[in-house]
Formats: sequence, C-alpha cells, structure tokens
Amino acid sequence: MPAVYYQCRTWLEGTYTLRILDGFVEMMWSMGPALVLSIVIGVLATRLLRGRLTRLFTGRNEYLSVFGAAALGLISPLPTYAAVPLGISLMPAGVPFSAVLAFAIASPLMNPSIFYLTAERLGMEMALVRTGAAYLIGVAGGMLGLTVLRSWSDEGIPPRESSTQDKRTLWTDVRTMAGYTARVFGIAILISAAVKAFVPAQMIVDLAGEHASAGTLIAMGLGVPFYTCGGAAIPLVETLMDMGMGKGPVLAFFIAGPATKLETIYAIRSAMGTKVLLFYLGLTLAFACAAGSLYSLFG
Repeated sequence: MPAVYYQCRTWLEGTYTLRILDGFVEMMWSMGPALVLSIVIGVLATRLLRGRLTRLFTGRNEYLSVFGAAALGLISPLPTYAAVPLGISLMPAGVPFSAVLAFAIASPLMNPSIFYLTAERLGMEMALVRTGAAYLIGVAGGMLGLTVLRSWSDEGIPPRESSTQDKRTLWTDVRTMAGYTARVFGIAILISAAVKAFVPAQMIVDLAGEHASAGTLIAMGLGVPFYTCGGAAIPLVETLMDMGMGKGPVLAFFIAGPATKLETIYAIRSAMGTKVLLFYLGLTLAFACAAGSLYSLFG
C-alpha cells in the first residue's frame, strides 16, 4: 500500500470515514480478480452475440422465438438502455415483437459476468435461482407480448439504423467494459462500505431478514435508490446479506432493481411507448414480489 494510505489512516483514526475507507479497500481487494475475469467474460459474450440475433429469430415459430430470445437475453451483456434499441432495430428484418420483448426483459437481469460474480460472491444457489427467475420473467413477458400486447407492437417504434458495433476492435471492447466496470463498481463498493459503517446489522435483520413480514417489499424499495446494474449491486447485497438480509428479499431486489432505474424507464418509454412501459413495470414488480416471497418460504 502507498505511504499516503497509512498516513490517511493515522489522521482518520476512530472516525466513520476510516471505517468506510477500510471497507472499500477490503471489498475492492477481494473482488478484484473476479471483476477482471467478469470483464473478459463480458467482452467475449458481446462479440459472440453480435450479428447473430437476426439469423436466430427471423422466420422461426414465434413461440419458440420467445423461449430462445429469453435464453439469449441471459447471455447478452447488454443493459436495458442498449438491449431495447438493439431488439427494436431487428424488427424490420422480421424478428417478432414478442421475441424482442423477451430479450429486452431478460437481458439486464442476467448475463455471464453477472452469473459468475453472483456465484463467486453470493453462492451458486443464488446465481442459479437468479438465472431461473430472469428466464421465467423473460418468457412470461414474451408470451404476453405474443398475445395480449400484439396490437401495441407498432406504437411508437421507429425504424433504427443498423449498428456499427461490428467494426469495433477487441481492444476497444476491453477498454470500454473496463472503464464502465471500474466506474460503476467503484461507486457501488463505496456505497456498500458506507452502509456497513453506518447501518446497524440488527436493523437489516428486523427489516429484511428471512422472517421479516415486509422484507420482500422493503428490498424492492431499496432497489430504487441503490440499484446500479446487475453486477454492481452485488457488493451492496453481499454486505446486506452478511448483516442478516434474507435470500427472498435479495432475489426481489435483483429483479425489481432494473425496472426502477431511470435509464430503463426512459429506454422503454422512448422505444416502445407508455403502454409497454407500464406493462413492463407491472410485470417486473409483481414477479419480484412473488418470486421473493416464494424463495423466502421454500428456499
């Protein structure tokens, strides 16, 4: 460690600031190798995905397309603000709206990097449950898009120009993802360290423990101010679980978090219209509540 770090520790001895600094350094050090590997996994998944969506879903049975698009969303490293425009841009080529909806819903909930980080930090069980929940909600959204929402598929969906991402080099992808990961995870780990320093563990047990009556709803509410992205939320959740947060509320947090982000709301509203946005919010929040409650009971 640099000498200035130890000098700062001397100045801050006995303060909350030192507790936050220690927590930040400890979590950043322990997560460093996993973050580096997640960048590699994310870049490889991105390059594998490009150019394959149209070929996979054009001209196929629409029901099968929904199941396939939800599965593909699980390996897509795209956040909602990128997944929605990408899916919409494929509709003129024949990709059905239902498949686009399944892909857009599942994509921000899980990807290879998120799976690896979840398994590494929170355990394989949580990684698998989180993946299963993401797939089920993607399929549910796509099936409703195939039936109930079919008449909405042409509302407010402008044609999109083809993406130029295929021309990006491997080094460009690595730099972009590394910069994003460093920025987002740095903020997330700092918030986690602050929560650990200021919030009593017993409060977390009382509000969102396995036996807290409103734990799932409280965890969903925490997603509004604290959810950043699927992977960056892991340091905060790990801290909360260490302090007593139950597995059901954690699952609800992971599902509801993406739906309440401003960038998600803007992306879906601008690309698909208000009706689809309200449907997306209702479906995601209801599924988060149900899945969190069931996982608390049977998990």
